[in-house]
Amino acid sequence: TNWEFRPTFYEAPLRFSDDGQFELWLAESVEDSADGLTLTVKLRKGIKFHNGREVTADDLVWAVERARDTSIGHHLSDRFTTCTGATKMDDYTVQITYSDPTPSKYDALARLYIFPKEAAENIANTPVGTGPFKFVEWVPGDHLTAVRFEDYWRKGEPYLDKVIVKPIPDEQSRMVNLLAGGIDLLMGVPLADKKLLEQAPGVEVFTQPPGFAFYAFLFNVSRPPFDNTLVRQALNYAVDRDKINQTAFHGEGVMTTLPYAPTSWAYPEDLANYYTFDLDKAKELLAKAGYPNGFKTTCLIRGTGDVYLDMAQVYQQDLAKIGVEMELLPTELPQYWPKLFASEFDIVSHATGEATVDPSGLFEGAACCRPFRNFFKITEDTTWFPKYKELVDEAHVTLDKEKRKQLYHEALKIFVEQGWTIPIAWRQQIYAYKDFVKAFRADIDGAIWLNQVWLAK
Repeated sequence: TNWEFRPTFYEAPLRFSDDGQFELWLAESVEDSADGLTLTVKLRKGIKFHNGREVTADDLVWAVERARDTSIGHHLSDRFTTCTGATKMDDYTVQITYSDPTPSKYDALARLYIFPKEAAENIANTPVGTGPFKFVEWVPGDHLTAVRFEDYWRKGEPYLDKVIVKPIPDEQSRMVNLLAGGIDLLMGVPLADKKLLEQAPGVEVFTQPPGFAFYAFLFNVSRPPFDNTLVRQALNYAVDRDKINQTAFHGEGVMTTLPYAPTSWAYPEDLANYYTFDLDKAKELLAKAGYPNGFKTTCLIRGTGDVYLDMAQVYQQDLAKIGVEMELLPTELPQYWPKLFASEFDIVSHATGEATVDPSGLFEGAACCRPFRNFFKITEDTTWFPKYKELVDEAHVTLDKEKRKQLYHEALKIFVEQGWTIPIAWRQQIYAYKDFVKAFRADIDGAIWLNQVWLAK
């Protein structure tokens, strides 16, 4: 199933709450030591996996050790680099230890989905977790079926008897199915269709709040001329977000100049308007960098259509006005991802970011900001990268919130000044559903929670 449907089958000790914080979930309590080096997690008693076995401390220990194992490519391995181990204290209590305070450890616990070790071999095709629904069948390209888990730990939930997930690749077909009643819930609504669905009778539209991920142009700083800070700054000034909004986002975009949402306690208000749309300034900087007549370059496009191409076409037009000839390279996803990971691009039209409560998550999980495994080769610039990494590393192990805010501000100032990433707009996940679908919920991580959904019909 899609990443968004993971809580259907899997759950974690914590989950993201509606106010963007954390709430206890599989865990009954979570206590941090005064030095931030020991986290004590007590699991609720009586929680069962779909195979009938009770969840115990052994399962959490195994989940932590699995996340720490860098050889398996775990999605949380970057979040557990400072974790030194997990110890079973009793049947339901685990102590997780860290070499450093690691403020982002709560974010990690909200994504640490627990499943039985004995089911690991077939977990990709046969989900087994603690979630409200139990896997029945998957017919590739047609549907996935899950039924109510009768032993679900939250008494009385879920309210639905069955969930059927149907992949419908064609956007128009998805719309027709929703309006005709063939499906009850549609995820991934294009911005172009948002207004139409808002006006459709019997349909509700839900838009995920900004802060999860953002669309961006990113530069490979190891390739000339993008190894030149002045060139990157010039191209930052050449972005017309208003025009991109009207053209690529149909006027519905939530534009941004920073990788943090304004709701974050680390949001640097003074850096929000560092770059404005100013082609004269862009030309001035290009001339200062030694490119008075511009240059030729290419832009790798994520996919062959959609907003990634649309916003690159607008950018292409404005770059041409300052002498920069940018060839667009729309690339099917099977070919796109290897090129991205191998840093085979000059500029890339991409989406990046990380949904986290703690700002450190952006520097640990988002490829645009983290000072390691960075596809944009920022580690190769020794003039400013060492200071950037030093600030990020210090903030990662500092407990004082005000001190951390100052450190992140300094790091983001380097991020903005060096300009290797141009945030454009928040990537909004839009859902549409029939008005008889009640209590629909999607969290800041893009996960859909169906445990309390019911149908008023």
